[in-house]
Amino acid sequence: MKIVIIGNGKIGSNLAAVLVREGHDVTVVDCEEAHLRKSQNTLDVMCIEGNGATAETQLEAGVNKATLLIAATPYDELNILCCLIGKRLGAKKTISRVRMPEYYQQMHLIREDLGLSMVINPELSTADEIMRVLVFPSAAKVEVFGKGKLELVEYRLPDFPWLSGITLAELYKKIKTKFLVCAVQRDGDVMIPGGDFVMQSGDRIHVAASHKNIERFFRASGFMKDKVKTAMLVGGGRVGYYLAKQLLALGMKVKLIEKDRERCNELAERLPKAIVVWGDGTDQDLLIEEGVLEVDGFVALTGIDEENMIISLFAKDNTNAKVVTKISRENYIGLASDLGLDCVVSPKFLTMGNVLSYVRSLESTAGSEIESLYHLVGNQVEAIEFRVKERIPDLVGVPLKDVRLKKNILICAIIRKREIIIPDGSAVIELGDSVVIVSKEHHFSGLKSILD
Repeated sequence: MKIVIIGNGKIGSNLAAVLVREGHDVTVVDCEEAHLRKSQNTLDVMCIEGNGATAETQLEAGVNKATLLIAATPYDELNILCCLIGKRLGAKKTISRVRMPEYYQQMHLIREDLGLSMVINPELSTADEIMRVLVFPSAAKVEVFGKGKLELVEYRLPDFPWLSGITLAELYKKIKTKFLVCAVQRDGDVMIPGGDFVMQSGDRIHVAASHKNIERFFRASGFMKDKVKTAMLVGGGRVGYYLAKQLLALGMKVKLIEKDRERCNELAERLPKAIVVWGDGTDQDLLIEEGVLEVDGFVALTGIDEENMIISLFAKDNTNAKVVTKISRENYIGLASDLGLDCVVSPKFLTMGNVLSYVRSLESTAGSEIESLYHLVGNQVEAIEFRVKERIPDLVGVPLKDVRLKKNILICAIIRKREIIIPDGSAVIELGDSVVIVSKEHHFSGLKSILD
């Protein structure tokens, strides 16, 4: 597809890189030459210097022939204007980045009038991700499928004696509940495991099940942690605001530390139930004074990755809190994991997953459509939810033991109305089901593509 991206900042440049890897014809527009230089040197994209909110620049970029226009500048109003002009010029679909809470809250009222196909809000997506982890603190990461019916949970296995040398088949017999380990990361390698896979402490496993069965799995295995009742957030930007609002709605006690006094006053007004503290959250003495040693959850949300990692390590080493770290730079994510920070969230990765899911849906083959897509273990594994819309030969109505799948693919769940099916060889995919696929080394836009 021909895709035009207006705004080549962190989000825009990362989207361009991902979409080029997917084989799309990408044109990037930005009014700053410096923003374009890196993409021009490292990516197979066309770069246009100019104001993306003008018809002249958009026509030069080929918006009139584009399947998709993505407006990802730092300014919400500009993004909306770019999409309006692009739609008038002939772009088939448009995506706008909208970050301001005041604007985002009313997007549902005017989205159709604006001709927007999708609205992305990286900060809200990040807050959603953190909220899910704080609600279920045993996990390092929680992804949801089937409108919340199925959860895919990441967890690092502790050094438990009973785990040593146990196969997955033995684990399934030992813990008598319906779940599936669908991906394992060990020493930098990623595996889609079979029943004979032998577990080791330190493995990062991804477990798929309903929320109730995920809880049963953690309780039965001894991994369950107490729920978070009190949370400390360091950094009062948009992510901090969205997250505090969500946690307060769940009944948690929230303390938010922000070093900008004017922003503190604004947050105190908007979040009357939260305790808002004016101070430097990287000051360890201040953290102790404000009660970091007693909280159940600690979230580092400053705009500087290094600061987030340092204060997260302090919280991890000195408290029993569930620690969550926001990191923007891709090359820091692996470092954070090596340092023992198990729960890391990246606004860029979340946004890329949302947009990629939509792009794959546009090019999806007949018979299925993508409902959601998540990247696991960085970008090494994908979990995709497909909706079965038509009868696909050799797949629909065929027992899974007789279905020939490509290598490194696992069907980890079938969602049928309100039922979650963790499939065995006798399970059958039916018309109308949602099917969750985990794959390594493959990028699918339709269910037919998983067949060998």
